[in-house]
Amino acid sequence: MNAGRSRLVRRCVLAGLTAIVVASCARRAAPPALDLSAAAESYVRIVLALGERDEDSLDSYRGPRAWRREAREQHAALVDIQRDARALADRLSSQRQGAGTEDDVRRAFLRRQLEAVVARIDILRGARPRFAEETARLFGLNAVGDPIAIPQVHAAIARELPGSGPLGPRYAAFDRRFLIPADRLERVMMKAIEGCRGRTLAHVRLPDGDRVDVRFVGDMPWSALTRYEGAFHSTVRINTSLPLTVDRALDLACHETYPGHHTIDTLLETQASERVELQVKATFSPQSLLQESASSVAGMLAFSDEERVAFEAEALFPLAGLDPAGAAPHVRVSRLVDRLHGVEADVARRYLDGQLDFARASAVLERDALMPSADATLKYLNQFRSYAATYTIGRDLFWRRLSAAATNQDNLMTSRWHTFVGLATNSSQVLQ
Repeated sequence: MNAGRSRLVRRCVLAGLTAIVVASCARRAAPPALDLSAAAESYVRIVLALGERDEDSLDSYRGPRAWRREAREQHAALVDIQRDARALADRLSSQRQGAGTEDDVRRAFLRRQLEAVVARIDILRGARPRFAEETARLFGLNAVGDPIAIPQVHAAIARELPGSGPLGPRYAAFDRRFLIPADRLERVMMKAIEGCRGRTLAHVRLPDGDRVDVRFVGDMPWSALTRYEGAFHSTVRINTSLPLTVDRALDLACHETYPGHHTIDTLLETQASERVELQVKATFSPQSLLQESASSVAGMLAFSDEERVAFEAEALFPLAGLDPAGAAPHVRVSRLVDRLHGVEADVARRYLDGQLDFARASAVLERDALMPSADATLKYLNQFRSYAATYTIGRDLFWRRLSAAATNQDNLMTSRWHTFVGLATNSSQVLQ
């Protein structure tokens, strides 16, 4: 072998060894495959840790009590919780598999939820992003609501109201006619929940023994609040400091119980044994947007306008001590006022972006949205910020998805119920 050939052989051997070493190092440097069950448990523990620092950020939990106890004992700092959430989200992003596989759906869900945790901690630490950025980071929501033809809706409402003069005072006087007296509220709410449950059970199969307990409390930022306790049991707290009309009571009953929050959480618990991540719900997250938006259309799903008038006239108005003849105009006007809910989304955006101060925002809500308790809404925005978008923009998006997907014209109502359950309990869904 001549010298040139010998040097060539040595170069080839060295090159081969280098390639082997580089490949070996690359293999050693690659992170190990991420076990999704372990990642899901880590996500649950991260949300529990956040809940210990900010109770508003934890909507519900139905997993092992020991995990909750450990989170309470550790009392991790926000900066450490955020670091862990970001690191886990990055690892999930780097280990994608084929689109559409069950593992990929879980991975995408966990990543979205963790990114929302990171964004929520930014806000807790003082960040004040613009409304559009905040709703995108927390909920994966494009915060552009539907246009509202305010003058046309106001004109339609005015035609339904007695008397003349400015619309706001006329509507307020009309609305007061249907307020439930405080000493009759419990009976009306329990009957409303019973009606919502009956409508739901005609279309949705729930586990035996599901239960809703109702508490009447005062001074909450919410009209009502449902806590899912696990084992198919929810506790609903109704805010007695905010007056309720008969129609709002029925809508609230459906929203909080059947087919709203309690029903959705109950159905999700049947999946939780296979999906550890479903044992917890972060309040400010895409998952929460989906379920809040679904609950916001629950009343429309459970009762058509005609069915609502009949149920209110026959069951709720007598319990409230009101003349059942008022049910039809009450429902008609309520549905027209519902068409103004987009005003709330717009005011929330401008208020949180600093374009409206408290007094001006309150005046716009009272004038354009005909809102009787505008100050309470703004105080809610002060505490929960862009979460209000789940009731307005999210509601519109969910109803649009529901209407588009329910295409069985031979049995449209059955098709809508089937679609509702599928959308509300499917963690792969993203409202856009």
